[in-house]
Amino acid sequence: MKILMSLIFYPRGGSAQVARYLSRALLAQGHDVHLVTGTLKDGDPHHDAEDFFEGIPLTTVDYTEAGRGFERGENPMSPDWATPFHPSYEDKPGVPDRAFFEVSDREYRGMVECWARTFEETGERFRPDVLHLHHLSHAHEAAALTFPSVPKLTQLHGTEIKMLERLDELGQEPGGSPEQDPIARKMLFESVEISDHFAAISPDIRDRGINLLGIPESRITTVPNGVDTTLFRPLAWSNPKKLQFLNRILVEDPQGWSEGGTPGSIRYQPSDLERFTDSSGSFLPLALFVGRFLDFKRVPLLVRALSKANGLSRDAHDPPFNLLVWGGMPGEWEGEHPHSVALSLELPNVFFCGWLPHGILSQGLNLADLLVAPSHNEPFGQVYIEAMATGAPVIATKSGGPLDFVVGEGPQANGWFAGVDDLDSLARTLHQALGEEAERKRRGANALSLVRGRYDWKAIAGQYADLYRQMSG
Repeated sequence: MKILMSLIFYPRGGSAQVARYLSRALLAQGHDVHLVTGTLKDGDPHHDAEDFFEGIPLTTVDYTEAGRGFERGENPMSPDWATPFHPSYEDKPGVPDRAFFEVSDREYRGMVECWARTFEETGERFRPDVLHLHHLSHAHEAAALTFPSVPKLTQLHGTEIKMLERLDELGQEPGGSPEQDPIARKMLFESVEISDHFAAISPDIRDRGINLLGIPESRITTVPNGVDTTLFRPLAWSNPKKLQFLNRILVEDPQGWSEGGTPGSIRYQPSDLERFTDSSGSFLPLALFVGRFLDFKRVPLLVRALSKANGLSRDAHDPPFNLLVWGGMPGEWEGEHPHSVALSLELPNVFFCGWLPHGILSQGLNLADLLVAPSHNEPFGQVYIEAMATGAPVIATKSGGPLDFVVGEGPQANGWFAGVDDLDSLARTLHQALGEEAERKRRGANALSLVRGRYDWKAIAGQYADLYRQMSG
């Protein structure tokens, strides 16, 4: 089949990874895929779509000039730009991608016109059988204008639903009104009407799509994200290999960043690596967090829970485990900055390595004895299954996407659940999991088995191909 896929964002975050892996898996199965996606040539090669999506036929929507305009104090979403900057589903200060609910009518029309031109140019050389649109966005109206008769599948990643929930909260605040966000709300529901079918990345997102967006049950199918199990796999590293890797990401080329700082503003010395081993040279248990510093990720809560878990140890001044915080898109955080929280608590066993490429992450997960991510209503939880693919069990909360694949008890247990927004529960769970080596290994083996059997991208691509065929008749 000929599949035209679209993603309005420049490469960053989970949906870009999904678009990349799914496109490659579909191409490997003999389908003809063309991806229309944003790009940003800001000096970071990971933001450049031509590098990030190497090997996938592309049409790019280049936000570079609008991004430079923002740096000069200009409006990056002005329709005066040939390519206005894309909005975001999150409300973050000081960034070019303002939230959708802060976009004016005129700005929104400019975005639709830009993407309609791009689709029209692409359609002159690529005639799709089906459109696969990531997220609910202005790309839907543009696609309806350009490809009115082509079936349209929307993949719900969950961030658009989180924005709708946020809009409902704003409408209930003193002085708030649902009418204050006409573009954002209208966009979501009109995009739903434009779509012929939906793929929800988890049962939780499917249910919320039905309840909040009014999607008929017959028009939405749960299709999880997948994992490249040739990339994410156990590597059985020795302790010297782990220390060598830690030296690379923490000492030689640090990318961690402090509040108000740039990548590399958090730096470590070779002597700091002594914290990762005991007096005999054995590697201390290591918990790993991976993700953006968004509010629903609850990273400050995790840092505080580690402090409390330290106090549960026999020697609170020398806790026998560590936490590595991997991620945080540079300059982006909501609420408290996790590093500032760690500094205020004077924690000796929390380290920040910053945002590193996916290929490095696939190796770095092999440092972890477990992954911990106490998100509230995580839409799916891509990094959970990536960690599980390396043989690491996970700690999640009883909410959102992880409920579909994390098993907290019994012979098939592959992780642990902590209470949602429950500091004491998270601290106890961390202390228990980090203190039970044999149980971590048992649950990690179960995690690896589950991912290899259920979440390989080849199988996921096959599910999408079946949906495309059903839609195109």
